[in-house]
Amino acid sequence: MKILFHAPALSAHRPEAALPHLLGVPPTVTDHLAGLKRAHKLTGNRGNIIHAEAPARSLRKNPNGSAVGNIVRLHNELGDGFGEILAAHFDIIVFSLANFIRPGLDGSRLANTLKALDGAVPFIVLGGGMQGRHAIGDLKPGTRDLLAILNERAGLFGVRGTKTAAWLAENGMENTTILGCPSLYVYPQSILSIDGSAARALGDKADVMTAGHLSIHKGAIVPRGLGLAKAFAGIEASYVFQDEIFDYDEFIEDAGSYNEGSNIARPERLNAWLSEKTGETIKFSRYYYFSEAGAWRQASMLHDVYIGDRFHGGVAALQAGQPAIFLKHDNRVTELTAHFDLPALSTQKFAEKGLAATMEEYLSVERLDKMKATYRKRHGEYVAALAGQGLKVATQLPE
Repeated sequence: MKILFHAPALSAHRPEAALPHLLGVPPTVTDHLAGLKRAHKLTGNRGNIIHAEAPARSLRKNPNGSAVGNIVRLHNELGDGFGEILAAHFDIIVFSLANFIRPGLDGSRLANTLKALDGAVPFIVLGGGMQGRHAIGDLKPGTRDLLAILNERAGLFGVRGTKTAAWLAENGMENTTILGCPSLYVYPQSILSIDGSAARALGDKADVMTAGHLSIHKGAIVPRGLGLAKAFAGIEASYVFQDEIFDYDEFIEDAGSYNEGSNIARPERLNAWLSEKTGETIKFSRYYYFSEAGAWRQASMLHDVYIGDRFHGGVAALQAGQPAIFLKHDNRVTELTAHFDLPALSTQKFAEKGLAATMEEYLSVERLDKMKATYRKRHGEYVAALAGQGLKVATQLPE
């Protein structure tokens, strides 16, 4: 099967030379945080890397006949005949879309591209979901148009959970299949091997990886991010940036503020700046920023547990076989953790219970056994749904 994956899965600059066998080049190494911004734009929020690479990793394909690309850009380059050109090279197009149902997004370019494709190549969607809950009239016309096209023309319109499916059905779009996020289906052997006993035994001495929303809004750290930072007071923890750091002050221009070899930013400057900004003592032991998913997974293995307010930060840990507890504050995390029975609670409840008690409850043998039983069921549903489109999932469940 020759598959075109529409996804921002790679941090690579595309060559302008239209010659065969050329690959994109990785960004040049930088030693300061601001220098990461240009490469960041290649994929956007680093959580995108985790979900966007998942279909290409989990599906069987003709490796030399398949590709990752942006179908909108292909349309712009190839013109109205691009559908026939794509049909000559690919059997199917796979979209990994995540949080695209939101008022701030304009889906008109993708909608127009799918109209121009006009059925020349079949396509499927994975991971579609809402960000917040809005009336359909709050969405931009292009996004409403895109949803109608996906409902009508997608061979499989995979959405992440029951709430997204119910909202779409309420608005006349019922061609959906609830499949969760494709990122959970890449490394089933890791997820089914997770054991919380070591982290529970360490209790309050566990080394935690976290991620959240230490974002700036109107000159201040948003309350959601501040709540997470306060909850981690006195806990040995590393923080993973996904996109928020680029709104910080000019010190991100400082030479030596970031080591790209270790993916670690200098914690002393960031702790001092965030503490001054918030009026709270913030003291994370490390600050990470990852440009590719493998490094993220490996770094998670240096920690005992992930506990955080970013879904794909937790998925990176699960993919490496590490226990993860999700702090849920929006419908995205709530919907996905419910679909897979992943351990989840609010940041406030985590702060009240403390680290040891939280792990004792949410990483218990019973909790993890329930998660694994649900996961086996969800994996089977994913395999069956993709098989219906002629696609084979390569990742198999261990006995």
